Formats: sequence, C-alpha cells, structure tokens
Amino acid sequence: MLETAKRADAVRNRSRVLAAAAAVFAERGVEAGVPEVARRAGVGKATVYRSFPTKEHLIAAVAVARLEDFERRVRAQLDAPDAWQALHDLLADSAVRQCGDRAITAALESGVAQEQLAVARASMWDAVGALLERAKAEGRIAPEAQAADLRVLWAGVARVLATDGNVDPAAWRRYAGLVLRALAA
Repeated sequence: MLETAKRADAVRNRSRVLAAAAAVFAERGVEAGVPEVARRAGVGKATVYRSFPTKEHLIAAVAVARLEDFERRVRAQLDAPDAWQALHDLLADSAVRQCGDRAITAALESGVAQEQLAVARASMWDAVGALLERAKAEGRIAPEAQAADLRVLWAGVARVLATDGNVDPAAWRRYAGLVLRALAA
C-alpha cells in the first residue's frame, strides 16, 4: 500500500513539474532555471531531478508534450471535409500558441537530441503529412509539396519571428497563412 501511494505521489509530482516547466519555459524561455520550475511546481529541486535527470530532459519532455498535443489535433482533423482548411486552421492556431510560448521554438531548436523527442517529432510530422496528402488529393496543395517542405518553411518563419521577439498573434497567424499558400496548387 505504501509503495502504491509513493508511486501515485511521484506521478502527481512529475505532472506538476511538467506543467510548471511548460509555464515557466513559455514565459521566460528555456533559459529559465530548474529552481524556478521547482518553486512553481511547489517541490524541491531534487524532486524535479528524480523525474528529469537533466534540464535538457525536462525541456525535451515539455517539447514532447507540445508535439503530442499538436499531433492529436492534426489526427482529429484527418477526416475533415476540407483538408486544406483544416491544415490552414491548425497551422494558424499553432502559430498563435507558439508566439506566446517561448519554450516550443527554443526547445525544438536547442539541439536536444533525445530519442523520445525525435520520435514525437516524426510522429507529428507523419500526421501532418497525411493531412497534407488529403489536401493534395483535393487539388489545394501542389502535387510536389511534402510535409518536409512545410516543416522547413514554418521552422524558418518561426525562428525569425521568435528571434525578432515578435509576440503579435496576428503576425504569426499571417505568416502561417503565407507559408501554407506557398505550397498551394
């Protein structure tokens, strides 16, 4: 009984740490320290390090959660009646989320090459690729366009906007539309 309670407590603490890290990194970027994350989570630094051996593991866990969330939203749209519109809306929504979240762009650019992050990224882009293929079949996306094209274009735009300190959701949404139109048929 005691072991089960301990495990439940560890799971709760891990969830609290992950939520706190997501909030802290979104606000301050991945430069924020583990002590700040621990304070926000209401735990000690040792508790953070029990779940995440290094700060890089914590950053990767936040990025994985963001990627998995986006993948769920993409997969929910795979049967949408208008794949191009679904792709447009998802990219615009993601742009708005990303402009207010300094963590995701920085985490994906950080070079943290953890297997879990690589797997989540690949899975998310597979889902985007499936939606892109549907939009191609509808004649809305150029036949030669690939998910990798969208990834490169969007990553470049997001990097420039983040580097410029642009936090205007309308600007991010506008660029998301331009990126998608670059792939239009």
